Amino acid sequence: MRKVLCMSLLLVQLAATAFAYTDKESGFKALSPAGDNYITAVGKGFYGFVEDGGASAGYAEVIAQEQADKFFGSPFTTAVFEKKYNDILLLQRNGVSQQQILKLVDNVFVSPLFALEDGEDPEYSLEAQKLGGNKYIVVKYEAGEGGEQSLYFTSANDKLYMLMAPQQPAKAQNLPESTVGVIAGADENPASLPGEKFLKKFKTIKPQPQSRPLSFSDKTAGYTVSLPDDWFYLQLKDDYNGQTVCFTAALPLEAMRELGAQALDLGVTDLDSAITAAQEANSNDVKAAKADYYDILRHGILLCSVKMDDSRWTDELFANPNKTALETRQMLEEFKTYLAEYQRDVKSYAYDVNVEDGQGSFYVQTELSPLDTDFYYHLFAEGKVFDKTAVAALVYHRTDAEGESMAYKFWNNKITD
Repeated sequence: MRKVLCMSLLLVQLAATAFAYTDKESGFKALSPAGDNYITAVGKGFYGFVEDGGASAGYAEVIAQEQADKFFGSPFTTAVFEKKYNDILLLQRNGVSQQQILKLVDNVFVSPLFALEDGEDPEYSLEAQKLGGNKYIVVKYEAGEGGEQSLYFTSANDKLYMLMAPQQPAKAQNLPESTVGVIAGADENPASLPGEKFLKKFKTIKPQPQSRPLSFSDKTAGYTVSLPDDWFYLQLKDDYNGQTVCFTAALPLEAMRELGAQALDLGVTDLDSAITAAQEANSNDVKAAKADYYDILRHGILLCSVKMDDSRWTDELFANPNKTALETRQMLEEFKTYLAEYQRDVKSYAYDVNVEDGQGSFYVQTELSPLDTDFYYHLFAEGKVFDKTAVAALVYHRTDAEGESMAYKFWNNKITD
């Protein structure tokens, strides 16, 4: 009986920790999505996710030493953090005013990924909280129209970590319905708020030298792509109309803040909300912001895979390979005509199609200048279809951007399963 009990407890513990993201170089482990429908954001030193349309969410980031030194206005160490935490805890237990407590920190907005806008200087409060085995200095400030945001700082091994998780009641936020629960939460009882588990289960480990590069994988496509350290990727996985969909966007870090903020403003938390946001987007707003998008989207890799629940579509494609290849070539010629009509200049355009033995593939390579611009994009697209599966990728690079085309370099070096 005792063996059965011990085995049961072991299985429960394994189940509770099976879904964990580990960043050995930064020295932390964090909960990751347990289900199949989620969005993740991953880069060197940070990890975040939104699961099941906002049912749970969390974000963790290690703060670089230079930025960590700004937190207290002195060289940062875990010993200093522990002392400040205890000082804040003592002051708040004795009812000392926030005005006095705030003197213990110098600059709480130290994450370069979530830097304040120019001229933005929100009022904030501090408190000490212990969640699980973690001691947090919590920064609370007004964000948006009456909403409150909380930043949770903890430390180990002389590193400063910043976490975010849904800890506020949904009614305290004035956000699109689809984002309520992602930033807020659905229950006023703190014990049942979805972010508390993320904060409690966060674990620090001894940092180790980088053993492998930043990379993303798409198991359906059979690709693993390594990325530069100054890039990140967003990956969406969802079951959509009976199909398993995986969409990945890999971009330079400079694009993260702009795209992430816009996604939250539009309420994008899953594939359905992304499609709805795209359908409801005002074309005039898109046209007005296109210059900003061109500046953000200088290099990138986009990859999408779909695993279908039956083979009717692929069976139809491969029933007559010659017909499918001909129709695909006609479609690519029509696309070339479309580009010539709606773009200012198309320098080059080449493609190829192959359909045989139950597999199909294509590629398109072009260099073009978008309308009303004075620069060019080098675009490479490829796709393949096989065994109830469809995969498409787009790799792009602005030719006037500094440096070599990192996107092409890393895409061409991808590992194929």
